[in-house]
Amino acid sequence: MELLFYNNDGVETFIHVQNPYSTMKPFENSRTVSSKNTKITGSIFLALTIQLSLVSFGLSQSTFAQVDEAFKTYENPEFGLTLTYPPNWTVDEIRTDPAAPSNNSIVAIFKSPSQGENDKYLENVIINVQGPRPEIASLETYTQNSVKAFNNMSDTIKITKQGEDTLAGVPAHQLLYTSTGIPGLNLEKMQVFTVLNNNTAYVVTFGAEAAEYDKNIQDVEKMINSIKIDREAMQSVQENQEDKPT
Repeated sequence: MELLFYNNDGVETFIHVQNPYSTMKPFENSRTVSSKNTKITGSIFLALTIQLSLVSFGLSQSTFAQVDEAFKTYENPEFGLTLTYPPNWTVDEIRTDPAAPSNNSIVAIFKSPSQGENDKYLENVIINVQGPRPEIASLETYTQNSVKAFNNMSDTIKITKQGEDTLAGVPAHQLLYTSTGIPGLNLEKMQVFTVLNNNTAYVVTFGAEAAEYDKNIQDVEKMINSIKIDREAMQSVQENQEDKPT
């Protein structure tokens, strides 16, 4: 089991619609109004209500669609990966050939924009693909080894919460933890991982300064929920990686 620490630019791995009837005056009771006219008025009111509801629904759907379309798409077919990420974030692609020997398992790093010269840490999402390796036999085994490795590290790493999750539509595990390994920085991290083909682990890690975590978590969860993995992409890859901590 590996735990990676990758430092680059401070990166460490390891629609309101107003109610159209709010200003309408209530119908005044009148004994001179016939029941027939009352029915006609009610029918018109109902028809307008349905039409305006449909328009509001259409506006809402259109707004959400525009938000989704604003995200950029990242594809790495050799690793079977597809996901979307915020348009103002950048991506550093580290690996494109899973068959090539590598001393680490980082595939891509997505980084938030700098907030100025005093921004010491760029919030980031790191994608790791480990394997194929025989010791990555199942999600249960991988989870046990991961938790053990975290607990055996120094006091700079502390797991605060963990539980079941999903990644790309398959069972996964989530770890929340804090990291104080970089002097002067208190980081909060979320890691979600799954195991495919009983030999390959896909690991997604989000890291942020404690004060920036909640500001970015919505976009990050959207990224994670967008991830698609083609499990056939890694089936033909031989065990030619020599993963080592960096």
